[in-house]
Order: sequence, then C-alpha cells, then structure tokens
Amino acid sequence: MRAGWYERTGPARDVIETGDMPRPEPGPGEVLVRLHASGINPSDYKRRANTKAKMEFPRIIPHSDGAGVVAGLGAGVKGLNEGQRVWVFNAQDRRPFGTAAEYIALPAFQVRALPDNASFEDGACFGIPAMTGHRAVFSQGPVTGKTVYVPGAASRVGAYAVQFAKWGGARVIAAVSSAEKADAVARLGADVVLRRDQGDLAAAILAATGGRGVDRICEIDLGANIKVSEKVLVDGGSIASYASAAEPTVTLTVSPRRARNMVVELVFVYTMNDEAKDAAARDTIAAQEAGALIHRLAGTFPLDRLADAHEAAESQAGTGHVVVSIP
Repeated sequence: MRAGWYERTGPARDVIETGDMPRPEPGPGEVLVRLHASGINPSDYKRRANTKAKMEFPRIIPHSDGAGVVAGLGAGVKGLNEGQRVWVFNAQDRRPFGTAAEYIALPAFQVRALPDNASFEDGACFGIPAMTGHRAVFSQGPVTGKTVYVPGAASRVGAYAVQFAKWGGARVIAAVSSAEKADAVARLGADVVLRRDQGDLAAAILAATGGRGVDRICEIDLGANIKVSEKVLVDGGSIASYASAAEPTVTLTVSPRRARNMVVELVFVYTMNDEAKDAAARDTIAAQEAGALIHRLAGTFPLDRLADAHEAAESQAGTGHVVVSIP
C-alpha cells in the first residue's frame, strides 16, 4: 500500500517520506479500512516537528482522523459490512500507524458509519475537531435553553462547538479576531458574534445577555482568557478548556469573584473515556444526518504531497481543515 511516514522529527519537508509498505490485516475485533481521506490536526504536525521529544516508534504514519470504506472484518466484528462507508478516530493514539495511508486496521469501536450526506473529506474532520467540540459543549449535560460562549469560534474546534451548541438548543455567543472570521462564524449559526479586538469584551458579553452572563464557555485559551471568563460566567456555570497555548498557567480568583460554584474542566479527546467518545461519535453522526454541521476545508492535497499538506496545515489558522486525499 501507499503511505506517508517519518522516522525522525523535524520540518515536514525534511522528514516526511512517501512510498510503499505492507498492507495491514485485521485481527480479532478489528476492521480493515481502505482510506480515501486523512485529516491533519495540530497534534499531528506538532508531534512531527518536536525535535526535543523522543520518537514514540521507529516509524510513524501520522494522523488520527480519516474516512473510507470497510475492506475487511476481523473475527467477532458485528454491525459493519465490507464496502460500507465509514470514518475513524484516534487512529494514531499510542499506535505507530495512523491514517496517512491507503489502509489501516483498527478496533471496531474506532470505526463508525459515515452518513450518506457526508463526503470522505467531511468524515476526515469528524474525529479530533468535532469530537472535542462536542465534549466542550456537552460534558456537563444538555445545553437546551442555555447560553454558550465560544471565544475561539473560528478555530477548528471552536467552529464545531458553535454548531453543536446550536444543534443542542443553546443561544451561542462567539468571539473572533477579524471581520472575515466574524462572517464565517455567523454562517455557522452563532446568534451573537463579537470582536475580541474591539472594546471591552466582557462588557459586550454581559450586554448581550442582559447582564446575566453565560452558562457554558468552550475555551480555546484558558490562561489568557480567564479574567474575562470569571466576569461573564453565571453562578454555577462551567468552563471546558481544550487548549491554553498563549498562557499555559491559569490563575483563578477565589475571592472576591463574580462566578461562584464554577466548574473548570480540561478536555483532551485522546484520553476521554469510552462512554464520552461513544457519545461524541453518535452525536456527530446524528448532527450530520440532520444537516447541522458545516465542515470548512482549507485545502486538499494528494498523499504524495504529504509534506506540502503539513506545511499548509501549520501555516493557516481559523480557515478550516487540511485534508489528504487518497484515491
């Protein structure tokens, strides 16, 4: 089979290779998938670029997300059929070989039916971005009738958080950094779109809620945004943080503070328990079938241009997903 891989970390153009490798075979409880699209996430290119970290395996086929068709079933697998369109998640988590290849064999739990109204490229976005966005919205329960605030609404995960919150019956307040991103997020269904670079953001959020504040925050940068969050979160509200790159250390104000009985949780899709992963996967399928999800593609590259795809994914922010096409 054709595949892309690296055997040392560093810049994409220096370390990524493409070529032929033996095709895997499904073991008991596993599904062999003939992949047609592979999604690139920040964790994929950051791991590849990190020259300070030790390689987890001698050779790594990157990427956790992908979509294709079932090409074989291991013993004991039920509920899937050969030729069926599917999407996969967590493919390279603690494993050497991910989805940047023609074939992958995975436990059946990580292989789900791809809705008829989703392309393979759409399905390659379902894993890390959509499932993280789902968890950020729903980990504390339903959001029907609540107000959800998404600070990084134009990001890969933030865009899904906006859409899942709307699908779940919430009023959504989004914050972005430019007029272009504001237009994009409005098209995703946000009820109120605010600019982080214009005026007092906390005051604008409170004004948009009649002074009440928000029930749930899906946070892209917990440390950098905590001062605003503490001002706008209602008593008993919650913050789900899936990143904190600009300021990794978080200082919480215990007293005095506006928001009390606050829940702060850290969301990491790789280590979510199976119940949470299953709920996220099922709801992603349901929302897609309902036509509630828009998947923003920033670029598509063939497998033989895997290095170019990584460079493109690294260089863009807030415009969508880079996907590798595998004909």
